Amino acid sequence: MEFENDLGLVGKIAAHSVMSGKYKDKDGNIKEILPVGPGNSLDFDQFREDISAFGGGSGGTDTDKEHPNTGVDYYAGSLASGEITERNLEWSGTDNPTKDLAVNFIDDPGTKIFGQYDGITILGHIQKIALDKGVVGDISEIDLNYDLTNVKKDGYYTTTTPYPLYIKTENLSVGQTANIPINGIGEGLANSNEKVPELNLTFNSDKTMTINHVMGYSNDGDSAGVTGFNYYFVFDRIATFSTQAAVTQLPDTVNLFTGTAFGNVLLSGPTAFNENVLDGYEITISDQTLPASNFSLGGAYGIPLGQGDSINMNLMPAKLSKIRIPKEELIINNNIDISSQLKKYVGSNVNGQYNGIHINNAYSFRIVEFKNTVIKILPKGIIDLNLILHVSERSSNNFDNVDFKVPIIKVTTYKK
Repeated sequence: MEFENDLGLVGKIAAHSVMSGKYKDKDGNIKEILPVGPGNSLDFDQFREDISAFGGGSGGTDTDKEHPNTGVDYYAGSLASGEITERNLEWSGTDNPTKDLAVNFIDDPGTKIFGQYDGITILGHIQKIALDKGVVGDISEIDLNYDLTNVKKDGYYTTTTPYPLYIKTENLSVGQTANIPINGIGEGLANSNEKVPELNLTFNSDKTMTINHVMGYSNDGDSAGVTGFNYYFVFDRIATFSTQAAVTQLPDTVNLFTGTAFGNVLLSGPTAFNENVLDGYEITISDQTLPASNFSLGGAYGIPLGQGDSINMNLMPAKLSKIRIPKEELIINNNIDISSQLKKYVGSNVNGQYNGIHINNAYSFRIVEFKNTVIKILPKGIIDLNLILHVSERSSNNFDNVDFKVPIIKVTTYKK
């Protein structure tokens, strides 16, 4: 097609140019993006704000049909692929779910709760209370199993609610209560009377947060006194979080640390917020232990042990296994108790060596306990562990109980 002049060509192009755009917001309302300013450009600010309300962004999105949101909780992205970042510990402690929990944050959350981040993330577990004809019985703890297919997993409480829990800053305005039901099959008991536990979070004007727990249950519905279980969600930790694009993960064949270290261990390779460490850290502790104080083996040897001497504990009947710290726990300044991974060794008999001299059964050891079983996750790729092995002589009374330092000798990532 020919035009009489350039003005006609420009008019034809302008007639077919996109001058606005339309989309639906989270409530289904039609909105239009209009051109603004001297450049006649489209203004996407409102569009981004509305999409954010769906949970969109550089991480995951709760508009994803595979990860539906639950109340104000939504799927912020994959922790495993590194889409979750900027996790700093802001609360940890004891939560009695039969009472409201008053949270005082470690850092000043501001008047818009941690507005410099995307929001807060919550780690917790399920408290299970047995009932027998209305009479309260044993109380136990169960870990959560996030499974969108909602398939029962023995020993876990299965939920389709995205876990860890992620709540955006804009859903925790001052005075606003955010509700989160812990949906799912739970323990899959298939009782006639079922209700999922819930959480109500309120950010207060004094910069604290009040958490109200709503009990769930699975029972037989007997009006004379139910038999079954009650369930509460119990808070363990609250941290900040933000989202980002996925990052390349370090393979489990790469050593983040090798050597001998007691206390602070500087790792090589992890990103600032441990986003690239696969499913977490695998820590190998040494069987070459160091005395934590001066003492003597006594008896026929009469050998004094000083700070520089060592006892080789590698003749244990059950060699110490590797310690694993899951990625969800790798929050900056978080303290992680590893005693549950070590308790199976308590009471074991251990033969030892002192500078290559085998200590016979008269001077063998029995593991009494492990002390200082908390690993702290520090900034700049540092972990801190001051593990102590507390042993006693097994066959005679020539010396009292003795402490040994247990160094870290290797750290890698791991894949579930």
